[in-house]
Amino acid sequence: MNKISLSSVLILCLAIPFVMGYRISPGDTPYWLFGLIVLALFFNIFMDLIKIDREKYYFIKFFLLWFIILSTIGAGFLSAIIVRYKVAPVYMIHDIILQLEAAIHFFVKGINPYATTYFGTFLEQWHYSDTQVNPALYHFVMEPFYLLFSIPFYAASVRLFGFFDGRMPLFFLFFLMLINAFILIKDKEKKLLFVILLTFNPAMLSYTLEGRSDMFAYAFLFLGFYLLHKQKYLLSGIPIALSFAVKQSVWPIFPLYFAFLYFKNKALKKTLKELSLFFFVFLAIVLPFFAWNPKAFIDSTILYLSGSVLHSYPVSGYGFGMVLHELGIIKDLNAYYPFWIWQLLFGLPLSVILIKYLRKNTSINKLILFYGLFLFVFWYFSRYLNNSHFGYLSVIFITAYFWPEENLVAQKKD
Repeated sequence: MNKISLSSVLILCLAIPFVMGYRISPGDTPYWLFGLIVLALFFNIFMDLIKIDREKYYFIKFFLLWFIILSTIGAGFLSAIIVRYKVAPVYMIHDIILQLEAAIHFFVKGINPYATTYFGTFLEQWHYSDTQVNPALYHFVMEPFYLLFSIPFYAASVRLFGFFDGRMPLFFLFFLMLINAFILIKDKEKKLLFVILLTFNPAMLSYTLEGRSDMFAYAFLFLGFYLLHKQKYLLSGIPIALSFAVKQSVWPIFPLYFAFLYFKNKALKKTLKELSLFFFVFLAIVLPFFAWNPKAFIDSTILYLSGSVLHSYPVSGYGFGMVLHELGIIKDLNAYYPFWIWQLLFGLPLSVILIKYLRKNTSINKLILFYGLFLFVFWYFSRYLNNSHFGYLSVIFITAYFWPEENLVAQKKD
C-alpha cells in the first residue's frame, strides 16, 4: 500500500474548517454539497493508496483539487456576496469595500474620491468604534488602480444582477492568482501543496473573504514575479506597476526590485530601460488623480497613513507603536509620532544587508523572501501592524518557499 501524500492531508485539514466555519450556500445548509466535498476529500486520500499510472493519478488529483476549491472557497465567496445583498450593505464586510463602492459612485459622477468625505454613505453605518469616528470617512487611502480596475466589474454587475459588491474584482483576482500559481510550479506534488496553501491559508483567507485589499494588490505582484521568472523583465514592470497603483504595502519592494534588475543586467542604462514600462504605467495611472487635486491625493494616500493630517490612521495593531503606547511614550494614538526614525534606524541597515545577499544570489525566490523580511520590519516600526498584515506576510513567505529555483544561465532579452 502506498503512503498517503502530504497534499491530501493538508487539504483535508484546511478545507474542513472552512466549510464548517463559513457559509457555502446563501440559503439553507446544503448537505448535498457537504456530501460531495467530503467524498472528494476522502477520494483524494484513496487515490494515494491505489496503484495507478502517475499521469492519470495527477490528472485526477488536479481535478479533485479544483473541484474542492470551487465547491468550498468558490461557494463561500459567492454566498458571502449574496447574503450581504439580502441582509444589509454593512453585513460581514470590511470598511474598505464600502469605501470602494462609494468611491466608484463618486467617480462616475465626476467627483474626486480623494477630495470628498464619505459621510452619508454606507461607510458611515459601518461599526468602527463606540467612541471614535472612522478616519476613513475623511480619506480614500487606496491608490487609483484599485478604483479603476473595479469599475468594469461595477458596470457589468449592475447591468446583469442589479447590484455590485466590491469583492467581485478581489475574488476574480484571487482565482486568477491561483491559476497563475498552478501554471508556475512544474513539480506536480509541489504544485498541489502550493495551490492548497495559497487557497486555504488560514492566516489570510478570512480577511480575503471580508474584502481586505491585500490579495487584490498581490495578484498583480505575483504576475510580475511570474514574468520575471520568464525573464520578461521589461513586461514584468506592467503588473508590478499596477500593484504599486493599488496598495502602498507593495512599495517597499522597489529597492529590491531595482537591485534585482541591476544585478541581472550589470548595467544601469539597461536596468532603467527595463524599468521604463513600470514608471510609465504607474505614472499614467497616478498622475491624473494627483493633478486633479494634489493636496487631497497626498493627504489621503501618504499623510493619512503617517499621522500627518487631522484625521489620520491611528497607531494600532501589534507593532512597535503599541509597545510605545503601553510604555506611556505615545499618549494619543491619533497624534503624530515620527516612526520614520525607527524605520530608518532598522530598515536602512536591513535593506543594505538584503541587497548584498541578493547580489550573491540574484533569484526571484530571494527577491520575494527579502521583500517579506523588509516589509515586516517596515510595518513593525510603522503606525500600524494589523492582523491582515500577518496574513499578507504569510502569503509572501509561502510564495518564496515554493518559488522554483532558477537556472543561473545567461539571461534572455525581452
